[in-house]
This record gives sequence, C-alpha cells and structure tokens, in this order.
Amino acid sequence: MSATHNNPQVSGAGSGSGGGNGDDGSKIRKFEAVIIILLGMIAGILAGIGSRTMDNASLFEAISTGVVVGIGLPTFLIMIIRYIRNQS
Repeated sequence: MSATHNNPQVSGAGSGSGGGNGDDGSKIRKFEAVIIILLGMIAGILAGIGSRTMDNASLFEAISTGVVVGIGLPTFLIMIIRYIRNQS
C-alpha cells in the first residue's frame, strides 16, 4: 500500500505545477496577458480622455494618444515581467 502511495508522487514530481525554470519561467501566462491587455485598454482610454479634456486636443490627437498608450504600456509591462523572470 505504501508503494502505491509513493509511486504517483515520484513519477509526477514536478510535471504539473511550474516545476521547470527553462522556457516555462519566461512565458507570459494567459491570465496575465488578459490582465495586461485590459490594463492597457483602460489606460489608453483614460489617456485619450485626459488628452482631450486637459490639452484641448482634437479628436484625432486624443485617439492617437490613447492608441500609443494602449500599445506601449502592455509592451512595457510584458518586457518587465520577462526580464524579472529571466533573472531568477
């Protein structure tokens, strides 16, 4: 009976839950990517609204500011996460 309890633990010891430090450590997980993209969309919308109201910018300038922030912020966050994960 103790052999059946020890056998699954030995054979599956690091296969399921983030055991490897190789390629799995540097990848961005799906839920992280979704959160980062949603954060970028919210920041882009807020940057566009802020540009429109504070700077009295035209609609085209406000939209372009929102797009730049909406693409730049997630890219920056993904680069930071990858850098931190590659250090450990």
